Amino acid sequence: MTEQQSTLRLVLYVLIAVVSAGSAGLATINFSDAKQVLGFGLGLLGTALTTARSYIDQSEKQVYPDEL
Repeated sequence: MTEQQSTLRLVLYVLIAVVSAGSAGLATINFSDAKQVLGFGLGLLGTALTTARSYIDQSEKQVYPDEL
């Protein structure tokens, strides 16, 4: 896999994780409560970072430089 393919895959994985976590929390959050909104945002950020870290940890051996 090239670096571009790896980056695209990373972005897709993070987006899927954030959308999944966000859609699960939307029904329970009160947007007029700043604490809940901040907690929700931090939860989404944590999900994104955890997903990115796990992808980066496993993909290091699978990325090859572009061969022209």
